[in-house]
Amino acid sequence: MAEVLSQQEIDALLSALNNGELQASDVTEKKEKVKVYDFKRAMRYSKEQLRSITRIHENFTRLFTSYLSAQLRTFVQIEIDLVDQVAYHEFIASIPSRTILNVYDVKPMDGKMVMEINPQVAYAVIERLLGGQGDPSARDGSLTEIETVLMQKMFSKAFTMYEEVWKSIERINVKWDTIESNPQFIQIASPNDTVIIIALRTTIGEVTGRMTLCLPHLIVEPLLPKLTTHQWLSSLSKSNTLGQDHIKQNLDAVRVPVVAELGRATISVSDLMNLQTGDVIGIDTGKIQVKVGDLPRFLGDPGLQKGRYAVQIDQVIQVEGDDL
Repeated sequence: MAEVLSQQEIDALLSALNNGELQASDVTEKKEKVKVYDFKRAMRYSKEQLRSITRIHENFTRLFTSYLSAQLRTFVQIEIDLVDQVAYHEFIASIPSRTILNVYDVKPMDGKMVMEINPQVAYAVIERLLGGQGDPSARDGSLTEIETVLMQKMFSKAFTMYEEVWKSIERINVKWDTIESNPQFIQIASPNDTVIIIALRTTIGEVTGRMTLCLPHLIVEPLLPKLTTHQWLSSLSKSNTLGQDHIKQNLDAVRVPVVAELGRATISVSDLMNLQTGDVIGIDTGKIQVKVGDLPRFLGDPGLQKGRYAVQIDQVIQVEGDDL
């Protein structure tokens, strides 16, 4: 919308033109706004799509934190430090020359993703798994064969949870492929291809470092239409509804024992030991108590229904939690 000038501004403008202080070409010239665009660093993802990816990985960090804490039996905290899109060669240049790189196959995209683990974090994990205190200061080298197997098992199981957090968007299958220490040996994308990096600030006991996920465009591209806020929330709502329906169906099929107690009696141990055939034990008469599982839930009267013993329910017994 064009700016409307006041009468005072118009008079000042005409006066400047008359005095030669301002040229007509200066007034009519349209200044164009130029925005610099680097074609080597193409921005393929909108802010909204990056926000959706951030929310998905926030769920992953919560699950991953619980998993590592249980496995290592120590304090673990994992938080998202950064979510950004960069060229693949920038990601490779940003990580140490010797580090721990877990490579995963992602189906059905037929692509690979990488999790880079700072050596200090990786050694802290291994120290805890082998019964140590998690101090990586004495370590300075690559992983042994045994340590490689431990890392493989640990991070293979961890990424079954990664499949879960994507389930509301797309069903993917993530399988551990290999482990490397030199980033130059990992070629999951062309140098100028755009990748999404998710940097995770990780604390294990007294050790703090980073783990970084790298998602190439080949994996993310098929999911882009589903990463808008509307689609993401719609998928999440649908997933929650399906989950609730599934839980309800499973609960409907659960078998619960129901027992009707005709009455109770109390006798001494000596009388119990001397019981003979034909003896009669008197019981308390009154309402029959019906138990569901181990809890009394109903009171009723005995009777017959189509030639079978039955109980007519007269009263429901309220227990704690019924109002929830």
